[in-house]
Parts: sequence; structure tokens; C-alpha cells
Amino acid sequence: MEIFENSELITIIVLLCVCLITVGSLALAGFIFFRIYRGMAADKAILQSGLPAPAVILSVEDTGVTMNDNPQARLTLQVNPPNRPPFQAVVATFVGRLQIGMLVPGQPVSVRYDPNDISKVAIESMGAAANPASVAAVEASVRQQEDYFQELRQRGEESLATILAVEDMNIRIGDSASMFRLTLQVTPRAGQPFQAQSQSAISDASREKYTVGKSVYVYYDPFNKTQVAMSRTA
Repeated sequence: MEIFENSELITIIVLLCVCLITVGSLALAGFIFFRIYRGMAADKAILQSGLPAPAVILSVEDTGVTMNDNPQARLTLQVNPPNRPPFQAVVATFVGRLQIGMLVPGQPVSVRYDPNDISKVAIESMGAAANPASVAAVEASVRQQEDYFQELRQRGEESLATILAVEDMNIRIGDSASMFRLTLQVTPRAGQPFQAQSQSAISDASREKYTVGKSVYVYYDPFNKTQVAMSRTA
């Protein structure tokens, strides 16, 4: 009788574990699909009301997510609006199998962006698939962004900032440095603190100086605080 009761108990425990695993898997799947559809709705809104701009793909990363056999890619873009400073943005988009060949660094794309929040960008169309990947196009786009940062260093206001996030852009600069995107909490001498984006070529030997929580000096435009130019470590 005791063996029978123990067997029943083990069966109940196994069933409970299976149920918990199933519920957890369904909850995770539901959360993923919720995020996907929320992102698609946000992209649709940007495409309807955003401003158009040309852009260039700087890097491509597979997210591992698929929908109807279409993979999702995370793209780092250099956006070059006609009437405001260039900026970079990260976009997650689903692509058809026939479009995969277009997702290469240097490929031109057309986007729309929210002028009030330049982190909100959606791809409107991609360039011709025949257009090959171009290292020169990537270098030119990064250089255009750096030209704007150099302008900020000359005319902007210097301030202390704290690094909130660091993202490797998967772009190597020579043999000993990589491009990184940084999210910063800027604390100006006057006015309220604000968050901004920047990019910088960081040598392999100096990466420890540019980790989350570290302090750096930046230059910013008081009338356009969305981007700041890296200056030096604190």
C-alpha cells in the first residue's frame, strides 16, 4: 500500500511539473508574439506619419525569430535626413527569403522616422538587390556621423555623462578598434539631466574604460540633445 501511495504521489508531481512547464512555455510564446505585434504596430504608425530619409545599413544581426518562415533581422542604420544632423538607429524587421540578399552592410534603404524621437525608425523600402555590399559606403556613412560629432566638439557645451548601455556595432576600425553605440545620462552644468546617444571607435585595449556605470565627458547641442559627441574619459 505504501509503495502504491508513493507511486501516486510521484505521478502527481510529474504531472504538475509538466503543467507548469507547458504554462511557462505558452506564457513566453505569448509574450514574444505580443512584443512582435506591438513592434509591427509601432512601425506602421511611423510609416504613416514619419518623415522620409535615406539610410545605409551598417550592420546586420539575426534575432533568431521567424514568422511564417520569414526571419527577423536587427539592422543598425545610418540615417541621413535632408534637413537635420545624421543619426544612427537600430531597427528590427522581418524580411522575405528573396530579400535576405539585400541585408548587407553598405546597402541603401529608405526609412521614415519620428522627428520627435529619432530612435523610432521604420524601413519603408530597400534598394535593388543587385547593389553589392560596399565597405566604402559604410565608411562614408560612419564618417558623415563623425563629421557631425566633430562639429559638436567645436561649438557644443561640454558636460559629464554616465554610460547607461554599450552596444558593439560589429564594425571594425583597423586591426585594434571597434565602433560602439553608447546610451548616456548627461548631467549638464545648468538644466535637467537627459539621455542621449553617441558612437565612438574604442580600441580593444580601452574597452574597460567604456563600460556601464563609467563616467565620460561629452559635447552636446543645447537645442538638439538627442545626440552627443564623446570627448574623453572622466
